Amino acid sequence: MKRFVVLTVLLFVACREGDGPIGPNGNARVLVISDPPGARLILDNRDTGLRTPDTLRGLGGRHDITAQLDTFNATYGFTARVQLANADSLFTIEGPLVNRCSDIICYNSQTRHYSVNRVRFASNPVGVFFHRGTTGGNGMFWPGTTSNSYAAGSMIGFAGVLGNDTVAIGIYDQAWLAGRPAPTLEQTAERIDLYQTTWIVPPPNSVLRPTVRGIEIAQHISATAVDDDIVFVRLVFRNITNLPIYAALDNSVPPAGRTYDPAYIGFLLDPDIGVAGDDALSYDRDLDMAFAFDARFDENDFQAGFNRGPGLVGLKMIDAPAGTTVILNGWTSTGGVSTDWFAGQISERIGWHMLSGGPGVWEPDHADPRIGHLPLGPGDVRISVSAGPIRLAPGDSAAVTIAIILAEPVAGTFTSGTPVEPGDPTDRTRVLYSVAANLVQKAAVADALARARFAATSPTSRR
Repeated sequence: MKRFVVLTVLLFVACREGDGPIGPNGNARVLVISDPPGARLILDNRDTGLRTPDTLRGLGGRHDITAQLDTFNATYGFTARVQLANADSLFTIEGPLVNRCSDIICYNSQTRHYSVNRVRFASNPVGVFFHRGTTGGNGMFWPGTTSNSYAAGSMIGFAGVLGNDTVAIGIYDQAWLAGRPAPTLEQTAERIDLYQTTWIVPPPNSVLRPTVRGIEIAQHISATAVDDDIVFVRLVFRNITNLPIYAALDNSVPPAGRTYDPAYIGFLLDPDIGVAGDDALSYDRDLDMAFAFDARFDENDFQAGFNRGPGLVGLKMIDAPAGTTVILNGWTSTGGVSTDWFAGQISERIGWHMLSGGPGVWEPDHADPRIGHLPLGPGDVRISVSAGPIRLAPGDSAAVTIAIILAEPVAGTFTSGTPVEPGDPTDRTRVLYSVAANLVQKAAVADALARARFAATSPTSRR
């Protein structure tokens, strides 16, 4: 007899109806298969000494069966609760090993910081870059030898239409990411390349409405010592809603999967430049870049001479699928009022409009259809770059390449403590454009650098 159960991830427990009488012993066998194989088999919190794929024998009654793989300083796994008859039978459990976090302690215990050129950034095996899990930032430091914090978090950018519903992942929906084993790190004194994969999977028992699910993202973050102040992120999105291995974690999708049509893909960044609430944002349409800066260029706690001239943070779309349009957007949370959206809630529609460049959710909107919201004043800034529309049917893939760029403001173009207004993003004579000249210069050369680096893995370049 072959049965499959819906699995949960270590911290959670899934139940199914019993097959027969409960007893301490029996003749049932349980074959446990994990993707990837090699996980420890744990029966009712006891290590059996077996590794997947393997069979547990002599069982009957209710049991918690866990497959657990410890690798890359992280734990990946799943747990199934089964109720077994005492009769001779075979019960099969098959599922993916994943890593999820639900609290700050989990993120902090797994986060690593990597240094290359002048940037030090955080990464987590759940699948989150530039995010440490704390509310005080510390996701990206610049220069890397200082404690000057420039990011509080980031998120994969995905929004789509499912039937009549618009869905989108939010910038602080890290609980929806299920990291897959195992990240691969290639690091030398001159270069760093980190590869990891994550799935978008709604947390168990938390979703009552249509939402983003069943998207795999293969991530590659790369930087070199010679490309000062630039970190590249390549993201390959794949629709896996039709895969049985995904259904083992999420049985809400039909066997044939679900199609997102249209969809937009990209990246979201929360660039806290020191104190979060005094930042501003703007855009450079010609460079496909949204960027943030300290509105007064004054951060008392910054080190190494940057307290009176903190840097600017750019988020630039390098490559996107052929035929798509790049959308630049941003928003602020001010006065303790959050304007973020969250997966699994009705606010997902805000994320759809933000990433697709649809009708303005927050006013004012810029007249250019590729440029979004223009905040009326400083606040806790978030920025996004996205590309679409695309059709992402089960099995389909699409990729983007993003650059995160840091740069000093140009000396003599600003006075520390005096606010610099963002101005009109299309006005090349605005004061901010002179202040941000170093950022613009770095962004202008980032395309060539990225194309050379990702040429072998960028078959769908927009340009």
